[in-house]
Amino acid sequence: MQIIERYDRQFEYGGILMNLFVAYQFFTLWFDPQINDTGRLATLSVMMLFEFVMVHSGVFMALMPKKLSLYILFPIYGLFALAINSMAENNIVLIAYLLVVFNRMRFAFSDVSKEIRNRIITTSVLGALIYFFMLFFFLLAADYIPKFGLTDEFLKITGYGRSIYTEGAFVDIPHAIMAFGLCYYSSLALIEALFLNRNFAPKPTRKLSKR
Repeated sequence: MQIIERYDRQFEYGGILMNLFVAYQFFTLWFDPQINDTGRLATLSVMMLFEFVMVHSGVFMALMPKKLSLYILFPIYGLFALAINSMAENNIVLIAYLLVVFNRMRFAFSDVSKEIRNRIITTSVLGALIYFFMLFFFLLAADYIPKFGLTDEFLKITGYGRSIYTEGAFVDIPHAIMAFGLCYYSSLALIEALFLNRNFAPKPTRKLSKR
């Protein structure tokens, strides 16, 4: 049994904890941001923008041949990570996010059983569906989502957004994006927790007996 598969349960627990850690970062910045938190706020906003692409990484890594994943997909996702880093101001949360992404992509380094592959595909598809559903919901409902600490006055005082080299909803409505990130990563952690003891082994096909 290869090392990735041997320690699969530990990786799963680690993934749950990292998702909860990232979700907690979104919550603290939404509920009680500090004056010096603009760097973290910018990092999380940009992260949710790039998660649009990265959410598919798990299923691609599980389905594509190992060599193709290592030589094509891994460098492509690496470029996205560098792009995130160039826009972000805080490396601590960025490192946590990259660990979450690495946990999804670990199967690029190893051939795994069909059971694990099926679990990863199911988790990735559900994650993508949740992302797009929540994205539209939080963008459309932004005016009704409480701002808590991310008031217009706070954003003006801190100068949030001036150092971010992008624009759009992910920067303009940080309170909605923080709520989005909190719910999204909490959902990922919940899905992974529910799948810990679920059997994803392929069902054996029944052979028709000859009469």
